[in-house]
Amino acid sequence: MLCECAFCTFPDKRAAASEFARVLRPGGRIGVSDLTRSGPLPADLEGLLAWIACIADARPVEEYAGYLIEAGLDVTATEPHNYALAEMARDIHTKLLGIELMVKLKKLDLPGADFDQAKQFARAAASAIQQGLLDYSLIVARLRTKESGCF
Repeated sequence: MLCECAFCTFPDKRAAASEFARVLRPGGRIGVSDLTRSGPLPADLEGLLAWIACIADARPVEEYAGYLIEAGLDVTATEPHNYALAEMARDIHTKLLGIELMVKLKKLDLPGADFDQAKQFARAAASAIQQGLLDYSLIVARLRTKESGCF
C-alpha cells in the first residue's frame, strides 16, 4: 500500500493509521511519503495557503511513525528525501512566475489572483525548507504478524 503526500491532510491521523493497518494483510507493507516538519513554522506559513499547500498540519516524521506503531505496524525504515521537496518548491516558483506572465500578457484570466501573496508564501516555504523546518520523508512499515509475537 502507498500513501503519497496525503497523511498530513488527514484530520484524524490515528484513525487513518488504524485504517491502514485494518486493510493490510498480515505481513503487508505500507509506504508513507509525506511532508514533515521539525518544530513550529513561521507565521508566513500559516493560514489558508498553508492548508492548500499541505503544510499546515504536517507533523514530525517521528510523530507519523508513532501513529503507525500505535496502529499495530512495525516501522522498518524512515528516509529523508528533502532534495525532492526543494526541487518541488523550485518547480512551483517557476510555474507561479509563468502563470503571472501569462496573466500580464492577457493570455490567461485569473481575476482576484494575488500573485504577491503567493510569491511571498513560496519564498517563505523555500526558506523553511532551507532551514530544515520542512522536510519530505518516506516511512515504511509492516503489519505485525502472529509470528512476531506482537499481534
